[in-house]
Amino acid sequence: MPLRKETQSALTYQLAMIAKHPPSNAHHKTGGNFLSSFPTDKILSGGVPKDGIPALTDPQFVDLTSSDANYILENDLVLGVIINGEAKAYPHNMGWWHEIINDVVGGQPVVVSFCPLTGTGLVFDGQGEEGTRITCGVPGLLFNNNLIMYDRRDNATLYPQMIHTSIDGSLGGELKLMPVIETTWRYWKQLYPNSKVVSVRSGTYTSSRYTQYPYGSYREFTQGPSFAAFSALSDNPTAQLFPPKTITLGIRFGETAKGYPFSILGDEAVINDTFEGTDLVIAFYSKEQYAAPFSRVVNGQTLTFEKVASTDPVFPFFMRDNETGSTWNLKGEATAGTLQGRTLTRIPAHNGFWFSWTTFWQNTGIY
Repeated sequence: MPLRKETQSALTYQLAMIAKHPPSNAHHKTGGNFLSSFPTDKILSGGVPKDGIPALTDPQFVDLTSSDANYILENDLVLGVIINGEAKAYPHNMGWWHEIINDVVGGQPVVVSFCPLTGTGLVFDGQGEEGTRITCGVPGLLFNNNLIMYDRRDNATLYPQMIHTSIDGSLGGELKLMPVIETTWRYWKQLYPNSKVVSVRSGTYTSSRYTQYPYGSYREFTQGPSFAAFSALSDNPTAQLFPPKTITLGIRFGETAKGYPFSILGDEAVINDTFEGTDLVIAFYSKEQYAAPFSRVVNGQTLTFEKVASTDPVFPFFMRDNETGSTWNLKGEATAGTLQGRTLTRIPAHNGFWFSWTTFWQNTGIY
């Protein structure tokens, strides 16, 4: 399959950078992160006071066809959460202006966070100890352009979003990362037509504001971080292997991390991989910016998947496992074969800009 023009440009850039800075860390290893010692002196003000960016709590939801969802364009991205049979979509558009949405999905409290400067949408378990609910707010602080959250239980504990480990306050520990589906609004509606989406009426601004990205041309592919980034990317050769704003699927287990830059995955891909003892498969569909990681283990058996043709209007391709011959869709559901009716387990992960991923995880592995 011929590469798209933008993919060819990305590969040309990547090859030039690899020739200039051969990576010594192509395989994941520990270290090179801020888990054990966080440079609090590098925390910067985002230019707004605490709660100057107003987080939402328990917002109103509407059907996907409601006029209250008209603020989302077909190509806009959403974060999708599915728990206990309930599916909800949290548009980036809401994240641009609110950054945190505290909610309940399928009876499970969650904290949905989106940083518009690092392109990172992470969902956390909102169930605290002894039945308490975790809700977070925006303190107006940044680290490497990344959102820092505060815990409303003590009004003080801070969590940098991308490590989601407390760096201050009385509540120690790490927020538990949960699976999330990030894709276009168009594709989410095809995948989960019966889901709900945050109503524009839940926001604190006029509806027209939610159609406007607040940071101008910041997201452009080849631009550097700008804004409030604290470090020069030239200090980290790995950060130079791809344009700074390359969207990357990031997976982390403990101190080890691995990135899957979209620009080298092609248009459609089924990726079998093993990372930190976890056998996983990633279904990738570039047109809809969909990258879904699943465990490859079913009934104690590790499956190996391949891409197969599809005539289905929703799924451009299917996956077939070599071990049982079962066919699976991009939602991880077996639609035919021995394992029909089974569903692959989603792996918690998230997308983000390459520069942010490689600053937080400087020893990242690269697919």
